Amino acid sequence: MDLSFIEQHIAPLYPHFKAAYNSLSASNIPIIGDISSHVRSTAGKQIRPMLTLLSALSCGLHVDTKPDHPLFRIAAAIETLHSSTLIHDDVIDQSDMRRGIPTVNKIWNNKAAVLVGDFYLAQVMRTLNEVDDSRVTDIINQTVIRMCEGELLQLQYTSNFNISDDIYFKIIENKTAVFMAACCATGATMAESSPTVVSAMYDFGLNLGMAFQIRDDILDFQPSSLTGKPQGNDLVEHKCTLPLILTLRNIDPESRKEILDILANETLTDSQVDSVSRHVKKLGFKTAYNILSSYIDKAQQSVKSLPGNTYRSALVELSEKIKETEIN
Repeated sequence: MDLSFIEQHIAPLYPHFKAAYNSLSASNIPIIGDISSHVRSTAGKQIRPMLTLLSALSCGLHVDTKPDHPLFRIAAAIETLHSSTLIHDDVIDQSDMRRGIPTVNKIWNNKAAVLVGDFYLAQVMRTLNEVDDSRVTDIINQTVIRMCEGELLQLQYTSNFNISDDIYFKIIENKTAVFMAACCATGATMAESSPTVVSAMYDFGLNLGMAFQIRDDILDFQPSSLTGKPQGNDLVEHKCTLPLILTLRNIDPESRKEILDILANETLTDSQVDSVSRHVKKLGFKTAYNILSSYIDKAQQSVKSLPGNTYRSALVELSEKIKETEIN
């Protein structure tokens, strides 16, 4: 997903965010420095701090050339928090690769990965304490609680392919959507927006996050040549995602049994992943995409009544980019 249009909007501010982010992962302990260098070099699109910055700007915050503005430290804390969750997730999932590059736990070990993830969390807490805005602290703290709840709920239902829609949506809301909602609400809060505007921005981020996770669930069944990620990674980890839920609900009994027999294996071969993916593309993709689109519509509706500017237009454009998900 090309985010260059967002990068153009925040280009003057990005160096200030980057400096704050680098400082949070720095340490005079060599192993922390080495791991942090690896984490920074493998960073993704950094969509969460982008949401924070764009939301603040869209709500009228003027930071211009103030490199010490607390917004940058909060955006850095948000990305550091995200890095921490990814490192811990790779340990939990026993993942060796992320974005085609060996994970921290693969290069070093689980102990080092967990401890560095904890170090990042401590840096986030220190930053929140320094900025000293109880509204922002409360948003982030509540978000971390719900993210943990989401991961534990997903763990509880791993290998359970009969979960209800309600459980699935609760999982992705907690583990993904509330974080994006927090980014948008934090930006709006730092712009001293009214509670109504903060709530609208939270709703935008929440619905955007729901769509974002469903997009990832769809892309998991696409070939790696299209996504750059291993096909069927969620299947391999026995996670029940929306396209699979919809497929199992609508498929004929014989094929349903075939899929469940495949998923009953502790490890899956590439041919088994391909077999399940073919069924999902026929029966799960279109409905999953329609649900994704409905969340994007809700996101756009939530900010429709707010005053428009180029930054808010960029947020809406981002939602449209998510809607362009490939479903062939």
